Amino acid sequence: MKSVKNLQQCTYQYRIVLDTVSDVNTFNRLASTCPGEVFLVGEDMKINARSLLGAHMARVAWDVLYVEADFDCYNVFERFII
Repeated sequence: MKSVKNLQQCTYQYRIVLDTVSDVNTFNRLASTCPGEVFLVGEDMKINARSLLGAHMARVAWDVLYVEADFDCYNVFERFII
């Protein structure tokens, strides 16, 4: 009989603020260089952080915004974390 391990995927989530268009562009550029999955999360929705249009929409439409990744992304997005 084959043994199967139940591996739980770890995710890291930090609250962020994207105040300006420049912030969104910088955030998107950083997200594009990250290994693994990076998402913007807010108001029961999740979008790919590598999507420039999605990041701009999230900045305008959502009051509370989080970055979520499958690796510890604190050092990458430190300037946006509150």
